[in-house]
Amino acid sequence: VAVNHVWAALFGQGLVRTPNDFGVRGERPTHPELLDWLATEFPRRSWSLKSLIRLIATSATYRQSSRHRPELAAKDAQNLLLHRQNRFRVEAEIIRDLTLAASGLLSKKIGGPSVFPPMPADVAALSYANNFKWNTSKGEDRYRRGLYTYFKRTTPYPNLTTFDCPDSNTTCVQRRASNTPLQALTTLNNESFSEAAQALARRVLALPGADETRLGAAFRLCVARAPQPGETARLAALLEKSRAWYRAHPEEARKLAGSPPEGVAAEETAAWTATSRIVLNLDEFITRE
Repeated sequence: VAVNHVWAALFGQGLVRTPNDFGVRGERPTHPELLDWLATEFPRRSWSLKSLIRLIATSATYRQSSRHRPELAAKDAQNLLLHRQNRFRVEAEIIRDLTLAASGLLSKKIGGPSVFPPMPADVAALSYANNFKWNTSKGEDRYRRGLYTYFKRTTPYPNLTTFDCPDSNTTCVQRRASNTPLQALTTLNNESFSEAAQALARRVLALPGADETRLGAAFRLCVARAPQPGETARLAALLEKSRAWYRAHPEEARKLAGSPPEGVAAEETAAWTATSRIVLNLDEFITRE
């Protein structure tokens, strides 16, 4: 059961695809001998999850591309034989982590008490009997990993619930992933994600080179690959359009820019922030390929 949960976390589906019913009424394992071997390897490795995950993640099966293979689609439509890697959105706690990491804001501190990242004031006010205050963390704690976010039963952190984080009061053996407009609105407008877009803009503006070089750097920071020529052209067009708009609306530029780098105008910083926000909101950015 334990190794099946680990496998499901790494592949999107377990070797037994009914983790909520591992008994005789559930589905049979797709690879029973592999499941048995992993189940014996786990205790042999002193019950080390890190060792088990490294074993699976360094395998040829895990390192396959998730690209569709039409020649095998008819034979293995559901990818039960693992002829390719699976493609799925990352978990709720990791989405903000990815954004903070790309922007350079993520705190690498390990351990310690829970933290309180920014939360909309109207949500924070919905505490049961008004007996709890969400005091936003300062400094490094503001940018801790999602793992450390305080979970209040009566007012759960909305960024987590929006991306299908389960209720911490009940058992959940398999998460579901939805795709809703609210998720896109969150990653575009939520304070945490806006701060990350500002930080990514400052990070890119600190690099030498022309717009194309900086756009390429932003793209690589977010999706770990160089952009295609068409992608660069579209981002460059967006950047120019944003520059023109914020030059005509300096007050809006100052609001979006936050703290511009020294020697850089607020309008230029705002244009790069708007462009960075789009790169951070690519489907590829929050999808495990």
